[in-house]
Amino acid sequence: MIYMQGCIISWELRVLDWGVSYSATFLPGAKHPYTIILDKKKKMACVDEEAVANKFKAGEPGKIVLTIDNPTSKRKRLIYRFKVKPVQD
Repeated sequence: MIYMQGCIISWELRVLDWGVSYSATFLPGAKHPYTIILDKKKKMACVDEEAVANKFKAGEPGKIVLTIDNPTSKRKRLIYRFKVKPVQD
């Protein structure tokens, strides 16, 4: 998800099968060579559990990377959505 400065980005993920891991990081624009970890890597459970949700206020341009790791060769189903809202000053 690429976005501009002055936004609030929120997202939600729900896994429909077992055995995937999830993490989220923020990568600022090309001027800054660092990464901010928004969610550490964690294993996601089946649909019976709550969805994983988070939000981040963008102080500078960049992108958020949501990583879903499937260590098995079996297909997994995942539902996600995200929303970008401008910050009102």
